[in-house]
Amino acid sequence: MKNIIIILFIYIATIQLSFSQNSDNKNPILTDKFLVSAGIYSPFKQVKFGADGTLPSGVIDDIDFDESFGLDGIQNTFTFNFIWRFSKNWSVSTDYFRIGSENKAILNEDIEWNGYTFQKGSQVKAGFGISLYKIFFGRVISRGNKHEFGGGLGIHAFNVDGFIEGNALIDDVSVGFEKSEVSVILPLPNIGFWYYYAPTKKWAFTAKMDWFGIKIGDISGVLWNINPGINYQIFENLGVSLNYKYISIAADVDKDTWNGDFNLGFQGPSFTITGNF
Repeated sequence: MKNIIIILFIYIATIQLSFSQNSDNKNPILTDKFLVSAGIYSPFKQVKFGADGTLPSGVIDDIDFDESFGLDGIQNTFTFNFIWRFSKNWSVSTDYFRIGSENKAILNEDIEWNGYTFQKGSQVKAGFGISLYKIFFGRVISRGNKHEFGGGLGIHAFNVDGFIEGNALIDDVSVGFEKSEVSVILPLPNIGFWYYYAPTKKWAFTAKMDWFGIKIGDISGVLWNINPGINYQIFENLGVSLNYKYISIAADVDKDTWNGDFNLGFQGPSFTITGNF
């Protein structure tokens, strides 16, 4: 994580030195009231779930869905972002995407999950899904003819679910194809910062970062969301963006619907089309 933050700051410093301020016209990313982006996000997934689960050694731990069920790899999904500058210095933005996958595997060890035991050698189907909803209120801290720096507060709401189904043991009796599913809605408040550098009216470079670690009642979690990108303005009200999104969420949950934990990581490029007006 420290290396990613260092690379992010080097990225910002480099793009500032790489372009001369040769235009008096501001890029629309610095001036327009509304920015709407939609496109494709292609992250590599890392998924671990735990739900009242133990390994054969008796140690309580996450169940590695990537390793046990082959859910790792790259997946394409829809992503959406909206920014509204409702005053000179204040703005509100929203983000959304959903990722989910499932697969079958033959277990190489017993897995205890949510009160069920799935035996070694049996064929089991497992999957997960996560929907991210973000709303963020920000204020400009510093601006110039070619740049804008701001920060603010927001909330990431995650709807996370996972399931395992197969031949499960209940009271030492094998029961065919029982499904065990857990889900939770996890709200994580966050602090965030953004930086835009637009050397010309056509080109802009962006960097955004969100973070928080908190415990609220029966939920505790840590969030990282880092997103550097490049924007190119094709026409007056239409542009394209290439970004790299890194998202990491780890949480412990103690609720009636789910008593367990999870560790999710997504990182990869996104390509979006942006309308500005």
